[in-house]
Amino acid sequence: MGGLETETAELEAEVSRVETEIESIREKLDGRSGTLEEIAEDVAARKEDRNRLIDERKELWREDAKLDSLVESSRQELEKAERALSYTMDQNTSRGLAAVRRIKEKLNLKGCYGTLVELMDVQENFRTAVEVTAGQSLFHYVVDNDDTATTVLQHLQREKAGRITFMPLNRLKPRLGNFPGTKDALPMLDYIEYDETYAKAFEQVFGKTIVCPDLNVASQYARSHGLSAITLAGDRADKKGALTGGYHDPRRSRLEAVKAVKKWRETYEKQKREAMEIKRRIERKDQEVTNAVGELQKVEAKRGQLENSYGPLRANLQGLVGTVGQLKDNLERKRKSRENVEASLKSLGEQLEAYQAEISSEFKKSLTSAEEARLEELTGTVQELRKSLSVVALERAEKESRKSIIEVELRENLRMRLDQLKGQSMDNLETTGSGGRRSDLKESQGELKRIGKSIDRVKTRLDEVDRELDEAKKELEELERQKAELQTAQQEEARNIERQKKKIERSMAKRALLTDKAQECSRNIRDLGVLPEEAFEKFERLASNQVVKRLHKVNEALKKYSHVNKKAFEQYANFTKQRDTLIKRREELDSSQSSIEELIQVLDQRKDEAIERTFRQVSKDFAEIFEKLVPAGRGRLVIQRRVDREERDDEGSGDDEGEGRKGGVENYTGVGISVSFNSRHDEQQRIQQLSGGQKSLCALALIFAIQQCDPAPFYLFDEVDANLDGKLDLIY
Repeated sequence: MGGLETETAELEAEVSRVETEIESIREKLDGRSGTLEEIAEDVAARKEDRNRLIDERKELWREDAKLDSLVESSRQELEKAERALSYTMDQNTSRGLAAVRRIKEKLNLKGCYGTLVELMDVQENFRTAVEVTAGQSLFHYVVDNDDTATTVLQHLQREKAGRITFMPLNRLKPRLGNFPGTKDALPMLDYIEYDETYAKAFEQVFGKTIVCPDLNVASQYARSHGLSAITLAGDRADKKGALTGGYHDPRRSRLEAVKAVKKWRETYEKQKREAMEIKRRIERKDQEVTNAVGELQKVEAKRGQLENSYGPLRANLQGLVGTVGQLKDNLERKRKSRENVEASLKSLGEQLEAYQAEISSEFKKSLTSAEEARLEELTGTVQELRKSLSVVALERAEKESRKSIIEVELRENLRMRLDQLKGQSMDNLETTGSGGRRSDLKESQGELKRIGKSIDRVKTRLDEVDRELDEAKKELEELERQKAELQTAQQEEARNIERQKKKIERSMAKRALLTDKAQECSRNIRDLGVLPEEAFEKFERLASNQVVKRLHKVNEALKKYSHVNKKAFEQYANFTKQRDTLIKRREELDSSQSSIEELIQVLDQRKDEAIERTFRQVSKDFAEIFEKLVPAGRGRLVIQRRVDREERDDEGSGDDEGEGRKGGVENYTGVGISVSFNSRHDEQQRIQQLSGGQKSLCALALIFAIQQCDPAPFYLFDEVDANLDGKLDLIY
């Protein structure tokens, strides 16, 4: 009995311990829902931050794309303006300015201020005058000192990047002109806006120029004050009296081109800086998005770890539940055994007491009637109780069997199903439970907010577009109205042009009539011949009617002399003058002919002398060189003449070739060579009789003789037409 109670106590303690552990695990599982909700809220908040950062980055991307488009448009406009500016200057200056700008940025030169045209601002109506006055000086580059100019020039020369003129302020010493001080002749410097730092450069270029209303006033002031005067139209008068001017196309204005370049360069640089700032902001936003995504991944990893830890806890819980069920079954069996033992002990104790009471009572052979009646009553009661006991025992057995079945069902099925349902509820809690629903709700709310903001932005943009559309409609209406006005004005001008055309046609017809009359009057005047000067003075002050009447009378009187040549006197005077002119011209030609013939004779004589002198020198040098080359031989040059062609072998040698010439140089037909290779006294041979080696030796001797002649007797030009094309080659 004591061992059974000990086992029962141990089983109760073990059941209590396992149930405590089960409760602890259940509390942990129940507490996970709150932790999951907190983590889900954290995940939702971090997702919202991530989405917000992504939306901000998208907005920055849109701004960046818009700025890139604007930068590209500004760059194209800048290139267009720079091309237009380059057309107003020579290529070297354009390349030089671009190189100076690049060198300035590379070396960070603070003393390079810019070209003269970039440093000033001029009113529109004075631009033509300023451009004409400055000319190419508009593109002279202003620097602080000559050291800066030298540095830039060295880089320009090293890179061969064009040509530029510098204006070092420390070297400029301008002298201002003597300005009149009147309202119609004001200094040009008064109309130019510039920084006082560059005053010397502007005084150097514009310091002696005044602006006048017209060219007459300009020329007067230019001569009287020794200045250069210019009008607003660009007509110029200098101090020496020279007048220059003409039409200047305002569309090719250098100042306008520079202004456009400056405007677009500033716009391009500004938009480029804004684009760079946007790109830096995008980089920072990318880092923020990366950090937010990293934090979100950390929280989601933490939630995943928590979710993954549920499986072992649930498996442990199921194991403990099975263990506690087995322990309870054992405990129940132990309790039943103890109860049975206690019931047996009680029954045995009662039997023992009954037996002891029976032993202690007196022994009687028979029962009394009362006892017998009582015995019968008790016997009936015992039988009834035994029947009741058998019924109760049967019911108890049925109940215990039912209880065992229910406990097995509860332990084997229902509790496991309960734990399974709890696990599913926990899974649903993790996925679609309250925390998930809250996170989904928050995500949906965040998405709804973002969509609302997007809708608000779209509505704002629509409102802006509506306003722009209204403004565009108003502008279109205004343009339509202006178009209608212009069309009306154009129609009116067309009608005026038609009227003017009709007037011009009438004027042309009238002009044709007057031209015919003028020609007729000219013919009549020519028919009259030469009139004395007093005729013009006599009729100058008469009225036209009186002149016409007198003319009519004179014409009537001239009809009597129609057979007389009225131009005879004029023709005689003209012919006499022509004769005198021709006689004078003939005398001049005769004198010129004599001078020319004399010059020809002198030149012929000099030519003959030069030819003979040159021949003698070449012949002498040939003989000397030939003797050196052929010591045993002798050679000489022979002049060939027409008159002695048959006797040329007997003519004189090179020492006396010029003597006794017959008929001068015109009688010469050529030069021959007579040589002897064996003896000085043998018969000399002509060039045709020599061998190839002898001819080469003679040619060398002749070349050496010509080279020793000073000055050279002739000049040889080889391929003088090498650079001419076929057509010019034939011409020249």
